[in-house]
Amino acid sequence: MQKRRISYMIISLILMFSFSIVAFADERNPGTDSRAYANIVVEKELGGTANINNLDSYIIGVVDLKKIEPMSLGGGYVVVDMGANEVILDEEGDDLRVYETDQIFYGMDTPEAYEVFVSQDMDAWESLGEGIGTAEFDLGDSDLDWARYVKIEDRETSISGRSPGSDIDAIEALNFGEQPKGAVSVPSTPGFVVFSAIFAFIALLFVEKRK
Repeated sequence: MQKRRISYMIISLILMFSFSIVAFADERNPGTDSRAYANIVVEKELGGTANINNLDSYIIGVVDLKKIEPMSLGGGYVVVDMGANEVILDEEGDDLRVYETDQIFYGMDTPEAYEVFVSQDMDAWESLGEGIGTAEFDLGDSDLDWARYVKIEDRETSISGRSPGSDIDAIEALNFGEQPKGAVSVPSTPGFVVFSAIFAFIALLFVEKRK
């Protein structure tokens, strides 16, 4: 009889622990508005020679817990553009969430460390601190009241295996809106700077020729 009571107590504790994890996870349900998520990968440098999680699409768009394909940083970094009309705004509470596959939120994988930086122009960067697993960040921890670009640097040192380092599934702005009027940011279209330089050079040659 005593053994049965102990067994019941153990089962009850396990159930209570399981329910507490589910309840905690439910408080952080991912948003469904695609405007809140990263639009495009601007720059990346991923590590790990066997890394198979290296596609831009793995970190772009809304979280899909039924189809988890994160981007593995492998000791490297990635920079994403949230969009000109979907910048992160500094409002009450946390403003940004990084989805890194972990046991609590995803029910799989070991949480891994990374550091988050934000910028308005991809020139000056502000750190929002380090996170482990799925974590929230407050723009108020920086000197910025809004940010368009997010940079995530891996803080894991192991780059072996097929999914090395931090595995980032998505980046969500918990508070977002239009870029403030008068604010200037760098266009995120790949090759924009190179194209602009070539165009300026051709225009200069045309002017010199007409002289």
